Amino acid sequence: MEKPEGIITEEDTVYELLTKHPELKEVLIKISPKFKNLQNPVMFNTVAKITSLGKASKIGNIYIKEMLYELNEAIGKGSEFLTYFKSQIPKMQEEFMKKEFGTGNTENNTDKPKWLEQIVSFETFDARKIEGEPFTFILDKAGSIKSGSGFVLIQKFEPAPIINYLQTQGFESHVVKISEEEVRVYLYKK
Repeated sequence: MEKPEGIITEEDTVYELLTKHPELKEVLIKISPKFKNLQNPVMFNTVAKITSLGKASKIGNIYIKEMLYELNEAIGKGSEFLTYFKSQIPKMQEEFMKKEFGTGNTENNTDKPKWLEQIVSFETFDARKIEGEPFTFILDKAGSIKSGSGFVLIQKFEPAPIINYLQTQGFESHVVKISEEEVRVYLYKK
């Protein structure tokens, strides 16, 4: 979804926002008293010009999405902001997964590692069949794998925390989403 005309986003600077909508200065101060510094003309004409709303939310110690909703609501664009924000969630999830766990894009993962040629010899571990938390069972399985071999972990979702942990234990991974009920994680021990 394209960004709707006129909505306020975290990339906008405080200066741009308040130049276009001076009435929002009071809204910002109400959101966080730390924004009272914006009443100082020197601060407004210097720091506000280079401070994005994303950075300002950190300074004000408030959640950026909450702040953006309040600002957009004050100019009559609250519902448009929420619709736009909801449309961005899948993209944000993917970016988060890549940043935090080095994974993501389970549906179109085209960067296939060379070791994938060996997967016919990999054992399969279907975590969907385990009652309760499968974490320790997966770790036991990973502990039994020798260097230069691997296993296939099957789960209903991409188990990013376990993938991230196994990477610290010398494993590489490749994720393929087979269906809504099946994600295959190919794990190879270096």
